Amino acid sequence: MTDSRPTVAGATVTYGSRHVSCLAVVARMIDAGVAPVVIIDNGSTPVSAAALDAAAAAGAGRIVVHRMPRNEGSAPAFGAAIARARDLGTDYVWLLDDDNLPEPGALDRLLAADQALRAAGHDLTAVAPLRVPDGEPATIAEVVAAERARESPREAVSFAGVEAGLFARRFLERVGLRRPRRRVAGTDLAYAPYGGLLARADVLRRIGLPRADFVLYGDDLEYTSRIRAGGGRLVLVPDAVVVDPRGERWMPPGFEVRAMFLSTNPALLYYFLRNRLHRELGTGRRWSVPRAANGALFLALCLACAAATRRWRPMRVIRRAVADAVSGRAGRRVEI
Repeated sequence: MTDSRPTVAGATVTYGSRHVSCLAVVARMIDAGVAPVVIIDNGSTPVSAAALDAAAAAGAGRIVVHRMPRNEGSAPAFGAAIARARDLGTDYVWLLDDDNLPEPGALDRLLAADQALRAAGHDLTAVAPLRVPDGEPATIAEVVAAERARESPREAVSFAGVEAGLFARRFLERVGLRRPRRRVAGTDLAYAPYGGLLARADVLRRIGLPRADFVLYGDDLEYTSRIRAGGGRLVLVPDAVVVDPRGERWMPPGFEVRAMFLSTNPALLYYFLRNRLHRELGTGRRWSVPRAANGALFLALCLACAAATRRWRPMRVIRRAVADAVSGRAGRRVEI
């Protein structure tokens, strides 16, 4: 590491009994030249809390632990992490989840990408790595291809992630009546997760802190979307790889509305859907003919999926999440 390399502080959030994976992430950060690293203990067990404190005591100032009074959710916890890390006097802050393992060279590639953006005249910037379930070359290639083919609903008109035109295209492609559309490859993102995000400390001060009243789920997407909304650039760096193990899912992959009815955690379903709708209704016109039509389509899909799965109980969670979002209610309305 040379003197000309920017200084980087790290930040992560952990909870429960996850100290082993958390400290492995911290070790990767320190090996990459990151210091200090802020750990937000967001409701760890006594054993994990003691292990974090021991690591901080042995870390010679490179590890700082801050303890929340309980598991407050990702939004308040990452807000605390960002608030502390951005004021440590470093040039950059690197955020990682407590199970994200950056591959060697990931940080240097992120730094180079952000500095290139700034050299091109952009001052509101952040960069995000490619997140993969493992570091195998075949897996990385598969994720890159999936990212290039991804077509997201337009939040200015979508409702709960449903957009009629996109839904119709995907359906026709799935049944073989239409060739998949090849999206023009690009690296600019509308939003990104916390895990792996690198931004200058001054950028994080400009965009503020995550919405604590989101509690969890979608708070990272709302937070990072402020960069693009402010005229900046948020860019994916495909050769900066972070391994993000896919543990047991509370909502299975596949068609998202159907997955809601197969979900195993009502609280996570509530926050996932409520916060997504908050983001959508805050983008573009709150209500329009396309938005209303997509809302009607979402309701029809919910009824169809409830009947197909024979699981009607999630409908109550969905109804409450929609009602709260439409009424503008946020905050910790369901215990986690």
